[in-house]
Amino acid sequence: METARRGGIASGESRRRKKTMRETAKMLLDMQIPSAARELQKKLKLMGISEDDFTYQSAVMVGILNQAMKGNTKAAAFLRDTVGENPLLVQEEESSTLADAIEEAYRNRVEGSENAE
Repeated sequence: METARRGGIASGESRRRKKTMRETAKMLLDMQIPSAARELQKKLKLMGISEDDFTYQSAVMVGILNQAMKGNTKAAAFLRDTVGENPLLVQEEESSTLADAIEEAYRNRVEGSENAE
């Protein structure tokens, strides 16, 4: 019993650490790029990004885009997935939508036949 209790405590601590890391990463990515980082701001401006959007997240995405343009297929796949165009996920969503439509049509048919009686 004591081992299970300690395992549960450790699991909770691990989840809290992961959550904290996730929150920290989001905070860092959302930070504005300081004016001292002129070279980075210059690159973003050349890409057509407005100064309001000079965040580390924008800089990271520009870096990934540059890698994809150089032929890095993992970077290209990451970008594709990030914008929601992963063909496997799109196919799953379409299948789900079709299944929902079939189920609704069946319900309507059943309800229609009950009302006719």
